[in-house]
Amino acid sequence: MEQRKSDPGVVPDTDFGSQETNRERAVRWFREVWNERRTETIDELFPAHAIGHTEVSDFQGPAEFKSGREALLDAFPDMSVEVEGTAADGDHLVVRWRVRGTHLGAGLGMPATGRPVNFRGTTWLTFKNGVIVESWGSWNLGRLLESLR
Repeated sequence: MEQRKSDPGVVPDTDFGSQETNRERAVRWFREVWNERRTETIDELFPAHAIGHTEVSDFQGPAEFKSGREALLDAFPDMSVEVEGTAADGDHLVVRWRVRGTHLGAGLGMPATGRPVNFRGTTWLTFKNGVIVESWGSWNLGRLLESLR
């Protein structure tokens, strides 16, 4: 870790880019955005210039993220996300997660089946100055859809 020349023995108290701080932000993101359904956390941690990538499409800013999130929550209104693991490298953080829920709505473009779902994926997040600037979400949407037919 590089130290400041003006005070070589002191590390600043507020370190927006520390791996542990970013890990805490990522776990908080999944807990608050998905499990607690807190839209204000999206506004706080996913600013207008942030870009997200999924298997379906790319999106920018909180409004577009919220739209995609609402489609998933419509399809799986009881969904919960469990963070199973994380790995960090500087400003980059990877989260391995599991979703459980029931297909009770038409948010995926198909009628509700009432079937339970249980699937895993990963999200790669890049943080700058305490917020997410880019995310890459990867999960097997095709397999999920096939399981609901």
